[in-house]
Amino acid sequence: MKCGPIAVCALLLCGGCLEFDAQDITVRYDAKADRIDALLVYRGLFAESGNGSGDKPLDKAIKDLADARQTGEFVFWNNWPLRVDLTNERPAPVMALMAHIDVENGGLFTDPHGVLCAYQFVRVREARAFLQKVNLLFEVGLQARLASGWNAYGPAHTFDDDTKDMVREFLRSGEKLLTLEPGRLEVRLPCSAKDHAWLKGQLEQHFVLNAPREMLRRAATAARRSGGGDVTDTSVAEGAVDLRGGELRDAVRQCPSVRFFWDNDWSLQRDPELTTVGLGVRGAAELCVHKASEGLYHDSLLKALREKGETIEDGLPEQELARRFEAFRGRDAVLPPKLAERRGAGAPPAAKQGDK
Repeated sequence: MKCGPIAVCALLLCGGCLEFDAQDITVRYDAKADRIDALLVYRGLFAESGNGSGDKPLDKAIKDLADARQTGEFVFWNNWPLRVDLTNERPAPVMALMAHIDVENGGLFTDPHGVLCAYQFVRVREARAFLQKVNLLFEVGLQARLASGWNAYGPAHTFDDDTKDMVREFLRSGEKLLTLEPGRLEVRLPCSAKDHAWLKGQLEQHFVLNAPREMLRRAATAARRSGGGDVTDTSVAEGAVDLRGGELRDAVRQCPSVRFFWDNDWSLQRDPELTTVGLGVRGAAELCVHKASEGLYHDSLLKALREKGETIEDGLPEQELARRFEAFRGRDAVLPPKLAERRGAGAPPAAKQGDK
């Protein structure tokens, strides 16, 4: 089975001031039921200003939360670019994918440390058909890149003739570029040794661009808050913070882009004509992905929601989240109002939300 390319997911994005500091994603594939179920846990919900997010961040974050409850929009890793709203109109290939996806909102809760969190359930129905469509989009996109070159970072890269021949043979054989089995996701890219080195360089560039910013942002936000500054402001300017010695070591250790490689099971395998990037453990019951804390959480949103009388479960244990996910896997999803209306199902019964 397969998973959609970032280029497709990016078409589903939208923005907002409601952010989260860390995330856990648990994915279960049920081949017999032809279904993929996922539990998304957002840890450390907070209101963000700075970074061009506008005025009144708390008010905007509360509105974003209300909108998400209506549409069921869900997010992977960051608010941008992987924020998915199934109620929006998109190009036909994307709409064909979205038709397979259901989402059910859970509730707000605090973890044992008092941090504001939330959870959602996501389901992909007719998973094999969905993933065939995803793979087709990925194949078309890859062939376009082979023809025109790729310039994600720096000047456009032209793939060599060996890579083009390898891709043609790979696809002609019926092999898939993206595969998913219980517990493991793989991206498989036929390429020459030269283009394999270029791909690794692209991963390096992504890391080099993101990791320093994450470290500086954490340090700048902490310094601003310790000085009595706006707790919602998470912006950072180049050179705004000087990290040295032990501070730099700790910053590197805490950086989400660094932690990804140590908190998650992944692999990079090179065969003579194939590069395979894997995530997860082959044969495991589920695929788990963890995004470490960025160190940006503050409790202003939690306090504001309590003042408004919002229902927030205090100290919800991990075992209860797992139980609710297991219960979800045995029933139909309760769609949020706008998504249910779009699909002609009417508003869902409020009493079923969260499966408490």
